[in-house]
Amino acid sequence: MIKNRSFQVQMLAILFIIAVFWFYPRTVWSYPGAIYDHPIEDKVVAMTFDDGPMPVYTTQILDILDQYQAKATFFMIGERMKEYPGIVKEVSERGHVICNHTLTHPENLRTLDDHQVEWELKATSDISENLTGQRNYLFRPPRGIMDDRLMRTVRGAGYEVIIWSICADNSAAPTPELMARRVTEQIQPGQIILLHDGRFPGRKLDVEATRLILADLSQKGYRFVTVPELLKMKAAVPKAMASNKSGAGKKS
Repeated sequence: MIKNRSFQVQMLAILFIIAVFWFYPRTVWSYPGAIYDHPIEDKVVAMTFDDGPMPVYTTQILDILDQYQAKATFFMIGERMKEYPGIVKEVSERGHVICNHTLTHPENLRTLDDHQVEWELKATSDISENLTGQRNYLFRPPRGIMDDRLMRTVRGAGYEVIIWSICADNSAAPTPELMARRVTEQIQPGQIILLHDGRFPGRKLDVEATRLILADLSQKGYRFVTVPELLKMKAAVPKAMASNKSGAGKKS
């Protein structure tokens, strides 16, 4: 009896963990000052892609974005930008935004000192500006890993830290269909969606998931803008505040 009860408790714990990662796909870390979303009234979201550029995957994603008149934000790795400058220019020329994802994509940014972090940022932004003529001060840390010291360093260098609201990539979603469902079943206006266009062969799943996400959300009336465009939009009034405003001036 005791063994059966212990097994049941273990199974419930496992199911709870799976449910958390499925129904709350946002990064498990939360850093004060980082941007995870920008709640608005209109049906608008920001598609973002990390770890590129990469022949095949990045260009396929660009074609899919064009099909849905969608604009996206690409957080690129500086070394790969140097390797594939033509793709970098194409992304920019097709109306998308290129932002900073470090020069070398360190496994853990926390292991770098402040000077190394600043160098990763500057070197990447320099490459982007040289190739596109544009310099954006939006940064996404590899794997979303930050801490208080890194937040001070990055923001001290003039960058805003952009994380994400929903990540399509997850071990609980091994197919493009499941990746898309993680996004489409719980999307909210003003959220930032994360996919990848890097080197791994598995990124072909991200390409197809992108198509499915855009198709589904387009049918639901969503538009797709870059992160800078999203952040410029008027933020939604919190429901509690809106309720108070609607009741202002009324006689009780």
